[in-house]
Amino acid sequence: MSLEIPREKFIVLTGLSGSGKSSLAFETIYAEGQRRFLDSLSAFSRKFVSKIKKPDVDFVYGLSPVISIEQKSTSNNPRSTVGTMTDIYDYLRVLYTTSGQAHCPYCEAKPGRSDIEPKTRRETQLDLPGLGAVPTLKATQMAEHVLALPKGSVVEIGAPVFKLYGEDYKYTLSQIRTQGYRRLRVNDELLDMSEGVELDESREYAIDAVIDTLVVQPDMLKNVIASIENGLRVGEGFLRFRVLKWAIQTFQVSKTWQVLRASGMPTSPAPNTAW
Repeated sequence: MSLEIPREKFIVLTGLSGSGKSSLAFETIYAEGQRRFLDSLSAFSRKFVSKIKKPDVDFVYGLSPVISIEQKSTSNNPRSTVGTMTDIYDYLRVLYTTSGQAHCPYCEAKPGRSDIEPKTRRETQLDLPGLGAVPTLKATQMAEHVLALPKGSVVEIGAPVFKLYGEDYKYTLSQIRTQGYRRLRVNDELLDMSEGVELDESREYAIDAVIDTLVVQPDMLKNVIASIENGLRVGEGFLRFRVLKWAIQTFQVSKTWQVLRASGMPTSPAPNTAW
């Protein structure tokens, strides 16, 4: 008898009791897949596992990796899944952690975006965690991004706060107030909690607790790192940076080119133009 079973489909084996359903599923398909897996291990590793007898088949082609869960499972947890019962869940966590690509919880953008998009005349968002791209940066690296701005720029550090299922906004705002923060942004609107903030429970809001507002200076690395670390605790690993005011920076364009040990005039200057 020959049998073809389509791959990547949900297959159900039906029949009378004793018709061979379990024999086909467990003693043939699963046994052959497990036997091939064990054969791929080293001779030293195979010494610690019991040898599986080859099923009574002539050949099996196109067999995928197999797992087996019997109907009479020993797990009584109603939240158990195929992943947790077979320990695949832990390996999937490692896979997504090492090979997965993070997305912004606000705009679903992927890492790699390096542009800076102005939101309003006074507000610009940096390409930092929680704002479009989500690179994995340490607090010191984030501080270096901030201090790379022109001296005198005003930067606001905010921590996104999410309302958990079953909670209301009143409780969420009280948690922000308990941690010592009085200002927050609701859908990018700056609000003072001392004036009383009431949010509609039937709507969804993007809430940021304002951690600090900094004027960029070259000697404030420790202060920036401290504010970032506080924000990471409030935002549970996410931060939002806004440049509220750009400082004007002046550059001088020289008429000469310079490298490490030489200098000179441009070889083909444009006529009647100032360099």
